[in-house]
Amino acid sequence: MLLLGDILRRQAQRRGDQTAYVLGSHRVSYAAFHARSNQLGRALRRLGVRRGDRVAVLANNCAEYPIIYFAALKLGAIVVPVNARFGEMEVAALLEHCEAATLVESGQFTSMIDALQAAGRLVCLRHRIVIDAEAPSGGHRLSTVADAEDSADIDADIDEDDPHVMLYTSGTTGAPKGTLLTHRAYFLQATTSHLQLGFSEDDTALSMFPMFHMGGWALPLGFWHTGATVVIMAKAEPRAILQAVQDERVTYLYAVPTVFESMLAVPEFEQFDLSSVRLIGGGTAAMTAAQVRRFKERFRCRNMVILYGSTESGPVSVLRPADVERKPETVGRPYLDVELRLLDNDREVPPGEIGEIHVRSEFIMQGYWRNPEETARTIRGGWVRTGDLGVFDSEGFLSIVGRCKEVIRSGGESIFPAEIERVLLSHPQVSEAGVVGIPDPKWGEAVVAAVVLHTGSQLSAGDLIEYVRGVLAGFKKPKHVLFFSEMPRTAASRQIHKPLLRELVLERLTPEENATRFASPSGSEPGN
Repeated sequence: MLLLGDILRRQAQRRGDQTAYVLGSHRVSYAAFHARSNQLGRALRRLGVRRGDRVAVLANNCAEYPIIYFAALKLGAIVVPVNARFGEMEVAALLEHCEAATLVESGQFTSMIDALQAAGRLVCLRHRIVIDAEAPSGGHRLSTVADAEDSADIDADIDEDDPHVMLYTSGTTGAPKGTLLTHRAYFLQATTSHLQLGFSEDDTALSMFPMFHMGGWALPLGFWHTGATVVIMAKAEPRAILQAVQDERVTYLYAVPTVFESMLAVPEFEQFDLSSVRLIGGGTAAMTAAQVRRFKERFRCRNMVILYGSTESGPVSVLRPADVERKPETVGRPYLDVELRLLDNDREVPPGEIGEIHVRSEFIMQGYWRNPEETARTIRGGWVRTGDLGVFDSEGFLSIVGRCKEVIRSGGESIFPAEIERVLLSHPQVSEAGVVGIPDPKWGEAVVAAVVLHTGSQLSAGDLIEYVRGVLAGFKKPKHVLFFSEMPRTAASRQIHKPLLRELVLERLTPEENATRFASPSGSEPGN
């Protein structure tokens, strides 16, 4: 059977002295990783944790986080990572939704959980384990309960089709849902990742994602399956990332475009020795051809991959290094062992036509926790509906044009935000861009561009409207352009939070402002 605990067992036997991960001053070998997760797993079992039970984790990245994952999954329990940026009510809603009886928490959140329990919330919670501080009354300190246990391996009745983690979606398009992913799905995903991308036990990867996020768990797991080393960042601070790449001789560096840009903006960038990097990776947001070239040139790395996937579908496609130069604005072809199709009203569309991306593979989710209706809407006949809209070119390369729910309908035309965002990002003075639709009494919806400029840049709304009009059809140009100092982003993936951006845009576009600062040219029509 394909059980994730076996990854750690085998590497502890085969490469026990090899460093499994580095986090700050902590260097953890595979042997120590395996032994400590056994101790904590035994402690959890002593508290009553069994197969299928939910073990929630509320913490920022710390040396104990990977150990907690493996301790729980070796028992057959389900790890529920809680977004450490959530507020009190969001934490309460998630913990109550998953009905976690056990919570492993960082000391910084203890007062929050105390307050929630005092208010009569979290009635399912029976055990609290504090990672890095004294435990509250009736609770436990992680080091104390783990130290008391033997480090011998754990024997538990587990099936490869058991869920091992419940990842809550970031909620860019609606209420968060608990996505269940099995041992088998993530074992095969880990296997395929190093085959697809060419990793070996000699590699060192850097993971800057929070471990409550899909990337913060899936990326390290792929390298642990290979027997490689992972540098886990406590925080995605650009200078610290560059320092870690230099000090740990990182060979694979994956980042979202905004983080790449923030690293390039570090004044001492050129002083860091980044020569160990042999592959850089990007994804999660649209990138222009100019950005792709700049990232490769500035990091002096010939090889780059662009990845596309989701929590529900797992990896979907990859743009390989050989194709990056000529297809930089696509997300490549289907990932190894992944089937893709684009549907429009259940009709599979040919190359050149836009359709919703559907995915079938061994990596897809089992379903949403106790939400059969939403599961049935998302998984149809073994295919996951991603909610993303894409188009294949004649060579089978996929381009993402937007989310189904983000399509702007204006004057009878369908307008896709990603297309406009790419044009805006190609302007040398634009740092970030997000496009949303807002109600318009005449045309149904109007296009609004929210833009962050590079420091010292000066552009008017009219400048950018005309810039877009010079590249795209007239009906796609923004009716309004608003300037922001920063974009609202989802806590986990750091994508632009479109629902929140739309709210901010509507707040800014008061009737008075519509008539003055942000007014479009009078009498202009979508088709002009």
